[in-house]
Amino acid sequence: MNDEINVLHVTKWYPHKADPQNGVFVKKHIASTSNDPVVLGFLSYAGKPEIEGQTTIYGAKQMSNATKLAIFTAAIAQHKPKIVHFHCFAPDLLPLLLYAKSKRLKTLHTEHGSAFLKDRLHLLKGWRKKAPRWYFSKVDRVLPISPLLNEGILALAPKSNTTVIPNIVSPVSTAVSQERLTKKFCVVADVVFETKQQDKIVEVFRQIPRAKAELHFYGGGPDHSKLEDLCRNDANIFVHGRQTNEEVLELLPNFDALLLYSAYETFGITVFEARQAGLWAIHSSGLGGQPWYDNGCIEVSSERELFAAIDQVLTSAAAKKASFPDLSPQAIGDLLKELYREIVLKS
Repeated sequence: MNDEINVLHVTKWYPHKADPQNGVFVKKHIASTSNDPVVLGFLSYAGKPEIEGQTTIYGAKQMSNATKLAIFTAAIAQHKPKIVHFHCFAPDLLPLLLYAKSKRLKTLHTEHGSAFLKDRLHLLKGWRKKAPRWYFSKVDRVLPISPLLNEGILALAPKSNTTVIPNIVSPVSTAVSQERLTKKFCVVADVVFETKQQDKIVEVFRQIPRAKAELHFYGGGPDHSKLEDLCRNDANIFVHGRQTNEEVLELLPNFDALLLYSAYETFGITVFEARQAGLWAIHSSGLGGQPWYDNGCIEVSSERELFAAIDQVLTSAAAKKASFPDLSPQAIGDLLKELYREIVLKS
């Protein structure tokens, strides 16, 4: 229940046993709206359903659209929601949206996907472009997580009714507590050279004297083994595996700075998590979360500037711990619940 408004959440991304980091930002949005939300997850992996409370996550990679629709209609009949809140676009949401509309239910959709950034829309062709354009124009309210993503969605589907609702930044209770002779840097991101550019970070970091700094990579992904091979002979560069969000938050205070040198990000949640832990956050320009960044964030737009920012941290005192009250679970939950009330009152 959400202030007496019954909401059914349907998502394509959500943490599960095989990948506890998958869609953790979606789970935080949903959890901010209710103590026991009703959630259906149709995720792109093969596995048995995972059930906790009123949340059921399906490994739906081999599941037909007809089966998904049957599960969805049964959930509508059981829970009798006034609102269906979808999360993360995929084409198999279209029949679910049509059914919800046929039952005159109000619909919202939260979007996180970088495919809908304005500079990447040209990559969408044919039905991959037509399907989300139609979908976004039919949902009662689309909720992009950043102004940058909002711009892209409106460029794709100008008739969309949008409201920006940013990601939630979980509070961090610990922070950097001591100065270190050897500065420690970390990268927390999926290992995808094309977008996260770990290979370029390594090239730049190798220009730093080994005795002065360490670099630690956290995350899994298609280029993880390539990153391991790339750094095999670097005594001050360490490649770790994928971590849960809780583990990342515990690890961050062990470092002096975060590096997020991505080609693009719809938000860039790790920048905020690092700043709350008292790290410097060195980030590439033009990221979705930039409107909320503070003065502990260092923007770079080239490898030369990345080197200069790393060198700056080597000679700087520890950054001051930041807080982002407007991005707290309470603040974002209140925004979402107010939207629920608003959209129901319009019916």
